[in-house]
Amino acid sequence: METERLLKTLKIVVILALIMGVIGAVFYLVYGFTLLWQAMAAGIITGFLLIMVFIFLGLAIYLWLKLMMIRRELGKCREELRKMARTSTKPDDES
Repeated sequence: METERLLKTLKIVVILALIMGVIGAVFYLVYGFTLLWQAMAAGIITGFLLIMVFIFLGLAIYLWLKLMMIRRELGKCREELRKMARTSTKPDDES
């Protein structure tokens, strides 16, 4: 009788331990999955931001070079315009 009671109690304890172990394992897997998911998301966002930084840096360098070339071209055009203005006013003064 005492042995039966002990076996029933042992079965209940083993079943409770298994249930608690399964619940703990599920919580551990969910926790691990969330950490993995968070790390993947952080990696993806970091990679996306790095790509955007390189794109914007390249665009800034390109636009800066374009601006320098336009300024140089503008200086040449101004000088040519001054020469043309000087040559067009000289014959009018002489006549």
